[in-house]
Amino acid sequence: MTKRQRAKYYNEQEDEKYLELPMESNRKKSLTQEEQALKRSEVARRRKHQSAQRAEKDKEDTINRLLKKQASKSKRIIKDDQDSNQTNTPVKMTPSNSVRYTSTSAGSQLSLPTSLLDELTNNCMQRVTCVIHGCKNEKKYIAKASGKAVCSLEHYKLAERT
Repeated sequence: MTKRQRAKYYNEQEDEKYLELPMESNRKKSLTQEEQALKRSEVARRRKHQSAQRAEKDKEDTINRLLKKQASKSKRIIKDDQDSNQTNTPVKMTPSNSVRYTSTSAGSQLSLPTSLLDELTNNCMQRVTCVIHGCKNEKKYIAKASGKAVCSLEHYKLAERT
């Protein structure tokens, strides 16, 4: 038992004075009708202000979204117009020195000038052989340090040593 409990039980008086706690509850104080009306009007004002801000933000977002889409849509519309015009009119011939890539629903096409096409086929047709003396095999690897073309792991090691 605590001192206080013992004193209360035996009806003894203590010298210590204790603070008396208020008996009121911590509930909200009831407001007058004027205060309630004022509070309601303040809450309504805040809510209206927030909804106005939200509407303004939505409006800005919509405008930005539409402006960004407008550029891509206009390009698509122009392409659609060109596609419809191409079906009605003959295809224009491009100059012989230009590269043209065409992608349609039927497929893709790459048009190259004959001079470039000849150069590409000649370069592709050249066979690169192993750089090791006496080896005629085709290149499979490139040695990392030396950058030489080699055909096997043995020749790779030889090329790295030299």
